[in-house]
Amino acid sequence: MFYHHLSIFIFDMKIDISTRFPPTSYGIRLMAAENQGKRTPARVQVDPSTINASSKPEQTGQTFNIWYNKWTGGEHNGRAGLVHAKTRCHVTRDLGYTKADKHFKQDSLNTDHFFCLYFARGCCCNGRRCEYLHRIPGSTDKFPQTVDCFGRERFSEYREDMSGVGSFGRENRTLYVGRINDMGNNVELRISKCFGEFGDIEHIQLVKDKKIAFVTYRYESQAQFAKEAMYCQGLNENDESEVLNVRWALEDPNPRTQKRMRAEAEQSALETAQELLKRVAESRRLENEESLNEPEVEEVDDNDDVAIQRETKMIENQEHEKPRKLQDIISASNLESLGRLRIKKRRIEHKFETNTEPRQDLQSILAGYSSSSDDDTD
Repeated sequence: MFYHHLSIFIFDMKIDISTRFPPTSYGIRLMAAENQGKRTPARVQVDPSTINASSKPEQTGQTFNIWYNKWTGGEHNGRAGLVHAKTRCHVTRDLGYTKADKHFKQDSLNTDHFFCLYFARGCCCNGRRCEYLHRIPGSTDKFPQTVDCFGRERFSEYREDMSGVGSFGRENRTLYVGRINDMGNNVELRISKCFGEFGDIEHIQLVKDKKIAFVTYRYESQAQFAKEAMYCQGLNENDESEVLNVRWALEDPNPRTQKRMRAEAEQSALETAQELLKRVAESRRLENEESLNEPEVEEVDDNDDVAIQRETKMIENQEHEKPRKLQDIISASNLESLGRLRIKKRRIEHKFETNTEPRQDLQSILAGYSSSSDDDTD
């Protein structure tokens, strides 16, 4: 379970409670189970037939931005009171593989395949046919600082209200969570259960008098995902009266907190680099083993004359290695000459048996023999 490190200090003249969590959270354990082979197709979160024009939020501007799911322009520029979200992402039943998973190997470094924004909001109607990832960001998901984990472009400065996609000027792993209804004794556990589903929580800081909390994740991509997943949600899913306002947190002015955050960021970066090096080494080892075990297969084009000649020569070499008959080694004319030589040898042996003349050496006889001038007949 969780262990708690309580530290009480004065911040803005308010009592503040900090809670530290171990590096393994609920969402990461789910992702680890998925990587062990327990993978299923991504679930369709919303029936496509139920999506229509009335699914948009109440009009508060002139133009509806489907990318940010909000109205912009006009007198109020899309600003309106927060309303409880109609859908919610349930990682335990929604995550799974999609079309995006086939573009890279498992546990490999991911730098250009983004996560589904609608999956994070619990309203993706594509399921396994989605072109984006339906899972939780992890240590192998490293995107450029100019975009977030959903592929949206970030800006040089934060908005005044610290909403939106954020800034690429600095790494921000901390979320501001406002409008918490109940700040009872178990609020830390409720926050860790809801927000820990979307990443690895390292730190939770409560300001009970203001009913706000600050949640720090291990990776910035997890904070980006959780910001979209928990916006306008509630710590209690069935309580629609609670509408959380999740935004980016300002940098803590406390020097001790800044020092601790820098140390944690450096340690996290070091652990991530070590983990990536291990994964790269393991991937190269597996590739070398596969290359040694798999036989080399050369594709031959039927129209390639050079390849055909090479294959023909290989076949001829194989044929030469087989036992060959006498007719394949000696030509027909040479066979005829040998036949005549055999007949002449027999005649000489016959004369030697009838006469008592000394037997002539066979080599001396053959030395004067010429198959082109001698034409013996029986």
